[in-house]
Amino acid sequence: MVFQDTIKLAPQEKGATDITELISSIVQDAKIKTGTCQLFVHNSLSCLLINDTADESTKNQTADFLAQLAPSSDETTSIIDESMESIPEQMSAAITQSSVSFPVKNGKPLLGTWQGIYLWEKTSRPKHRKLTITIVGE
Repeated sequence: MVFQDTIKLAPQEKGATDITELISSIVQDAKIKTGTCQLFVHNSLSCLLINDTADESTKNQTADFLAQLAPSSDETTSIIDESMESIPEQMSAAITQSSVSFPVKNGKPLLGTWQGIYLWEKTSRPKHRKLTITIVGE
């Protein structure tokens, strides 16, 4: 059996937003007991990740690390044109993920005890984001 839906997420502040409960409720509503769930975000200015939920500093350290690898254009003071503005976000997109997958067991995401699913908004000018959820299983 295959379940697929595309949802529209409200604009989020720059940084990581925990979407674990939202995704868990969609997985339960899909009525698939065992399988694999794949999430895909339809843009390059945000990404998805499965990360530690036990310690808030983990998110902050991850954000700091990514900022060092690909600084945000939000801090750029001289912007030649709009295409140049997106270069740091495109560098970040090269090292982050637009999709994640995880197992489903007993109709629920099978994540580790301290794992959560995050939408990571990389820009301070967020927009609505489309997220496609595909679950394959029985």
